[in-house]
Amino acid sequence: MIDKTLLDEIIIGRVEPHIYAFTTNTIPNYLKVGDTYRPVSVRLKEWEEHYPNLEKKFESEAKINDVYFRDFSVHQFLETEKHKSRLQHTDLPTGIYYSKEFFKETTVGDIKDAITDIKNDYQNKTQKYQFYSVETLRPEETVFPRIETYPMRPNQEKTVNAFKTAIASGRKNLLMYAVMRFGKSFTSMCCAVAKGAKLVVVVSAKADVKAEWKKTVESHVKFNGYEFVTSDILKNNNHTITERLNSGKKVVVFLTLQDLQGEQIKDKHQEVFGRDIDLLLVDETHFGARAEKYGEVLKNANNYENDVKHKKDSDDFIDVEEADKTIKTLEANITIHLSGTPYRILMGSEFKKEDIIAFYQFSDIVDEQKAWDIKNFKLPEAEKKEEWDNPYYAFPQMVRFAFHPNESSRKRLEELKKAGTTYAFSALFKPQSIRKADDGAHKKFIYEREILDLLEVIDGSKTDDELLGFLDYDKLKEGKMCRHIVIVLPYCASCDALEELIKTNKDKFRNLGGYEIVNISGVDNPNAYQKPEDIKKAIEKYEENGKKTITLTVNRMLTGSTVPEWDTMLYLKDTASPQEYDQAVFRLQNQYVKTFKDETTGKTIKFNMKPQTLLVDFDPNRMFVMQEKKFKIYNVNVDTGGNSELEKRIRKELEISPIITINKDKINRVVATDILEAVSNYQKDKGIKDEALEIPVDLSILDDSAIRAVIELENEIGSKSGLSVPAHDSEDDDDGSNLDVPETPTENDNDNAAPIADTTPTSTDDKRKQEISLTKKVQSYYTRILLFAFITKGAVI
Repeated sequence: MIDKTLLDEIIIGRVEPHIYAFTTNTIPNYLKVGDTYRPVSVRLKEWEEHYPNLEKKFESEAKINDVYFRDFSVHQFLETEKHKSRLQHTDLPTGIYYSKEFFKETTVGDIKDAITDIKNDYQNKTQKYQFYSVETLRPEETVFPRIETYPMRPNQEKTVNAFKTAIASGRKNLLMYAVMRFGKSFTSMCCAVAKGAKLVVVVSAKADVKAEWKKTVESHVKFNGYEFVTSDILKNNNHTITERLNSGKKVVVFLTLQDLQGEQIKDKHQEVFGRDIDLLLVDETHFGARAEKYGEVLKNANNYENDVKHKKDSDDFIDVEEADKTIKTLEANITIHLSGTPYRILMGSEFKKEDIIAFYQFSDIVDEQKAWDIKNFKLPEAEKKEEWDNPYYAFPQMVRFAFHPNESSRKRLEELKKAGTTYAFSALFKPQSIRKADDGAHKKFIYEREILDLLEVIDGSKTDDELLGFLDYDKLKEGKMCRHIVIVLPYCASCDALEELIKTNKDKFRNLGGYEIVNISGVDNPNAYQKPEDIKKAIEKYEENGKKTITLTVNRMLTGSTVPEWDTMLYLKDTASPQEYDQAVFRLQNQYVKTFKDETTGKTIKFNMKPQTLLVDFDPNRMFVMQEKKFKIYNVNVDTGGNSELEKRIRKELEISPIITINKDKINRVVATDILEAVSNYQKDKGIKDEALEIPVDLSILDDSAIRAVIELENEIGSKSGLSVPAHDSEDDDDGSNLDVPETPTENDNDNAAPIADTTPTSTDDKRKQEISLTKKVQSYYTRILLFAFITKGAVI
């Protein structure tokens, strides 16, 4: 039996609004009565700042069926029915924090009477109190009304100021690194306003972000005068841009990379390519225009078979080289690249520090969230805002489960690895056919018994020492977690196979049988969900009807898309890219808030439907390595290095987003040193060359002419003339003294080298080839450093 005590402290789940009450010796003979939309314990901890010796006396849900009430109704009862007096400012000594929610000589019984009266009022419809029910949302309109007035948040304002500073100093190619929920589209449009841009072009690798851009441009009063233009509008009238600009309007054109690509310029794009663009915004630049294609890491592996591309997944397969050329062809005065995971970009030479106008991670957003709560709480009561007025209200905490799979799957994975299968996890979840087969082979896994066993364990219908049956865990159920799960699989046909496996074994499951399957990437019925909107509406409809869902995907909807209901992800494929990994898991990190309205007064409350999300990864080493890689890159870009700084950053991340593991029935919470130790042990079996190939390459080091001169003389890693360390038969090599190491280039060697200026590329293709060559030479030099660290008798950190 797995002891869940530690997990019980971490898992909170969905928190219903509560009425609470406490007493304090600071204000004797009074009872404080309030409400909160966060855990009561969190709210009381804030109150302890003012009243250190408070004692909780009461806690109860502020809910009747699916309707909510506020503390104002309890206060109303206490004053009108019980004739209780509120605390007055004059009753307090100087220096004591004043709250008008203290009631004199009031008992817990009085509060219970108040709640009983409120419930009777609701049943009898006597309308003494205010009740809040779900606000009916209007269908999405073709044109959004321009009524939004929310201001820039401090970090957004800081970004716009950095943008103005950058362009004032002549910088033209900029990077906005900000994670999901930062508001990159809104901030980018604020940059457009700051610049006075009349023609703004948004280029994205993902068509499904169009709706978000349209809403941003059309709904906020700050962007009055801008009109949103799509490819369809240009197709109907390819002079639209000129006509609107000539009439004094400003234009935001949204286009996809796929639509722009091609050997010839399409008629509808003539005005895009034929005039100067004031501001070019490259959305999700990490994905389409600069990064390797999804799956690029795997495509050259001799034991990993490429999946078939079909129409609905076309957004997930982009010719990166062509995309890069397309963007460079556009005549843009200023370009801003937008990304939440620009890890590879940051290690390139394209952006200098002065080009990066924003650098925000999830930890920064959590810090902002806490800072707002603290600042708001310290305000005098009359100036306080509601909890949901926090710009980051309902930003969920991610709890990460780093579990090993079930026993039979562990054994099968070990066999696959011994047989030379590099990407064993993807091999485990491979169907008998990755293409649609007449005999239904695409709907059956090769290792079906192991996968069914895995499903039964996570379902709770079987047990395993190394894996928690989390779907049957009472705290997750009580907190209404794992309601809408997304499962990431290696092949499109794997989605069909998993759907079939769950449906045909419903009677074996305690929990999985109750989920509706939303298969968005399968080959069996490729037209089931043609548009992202179809997927979102289907899940929204299931949630409205109280049904839970499992979405099956490979890459689809894992970049630039928001499905508010998704609260859990099972990651069941291989990847070596922290960029691909984070883009997928970030899909969970959106706010999911429902608004409840009192029909009589029009007042509203907002309920956090998703305080916590759950990421389940069945490859703990992968989770640890991704964490370490990401922060190495981050540290390089903030001029910090070394294991001590790496440990600090990982420690902070783990405070915000805990990682839970299981080892022989025991649940553990991971600490920073665990990750560093796990990565170190993981790397012990690798050779020096493997290590060198995994270290990110920062080509900006070549700005130093002395370093560049040394690097230029290196041979490319992996080439026939590259650095070689031949094996020896002697058993006396333990100290490394017999290793044949090529000598480091000397100054005289450098004198004989070709002048660097002679190798300056003259075209984009040549420049790209040179960057690849230099990257390989840097990796060759890494090999020298690692070799030195191996043979030296001194300590190396």
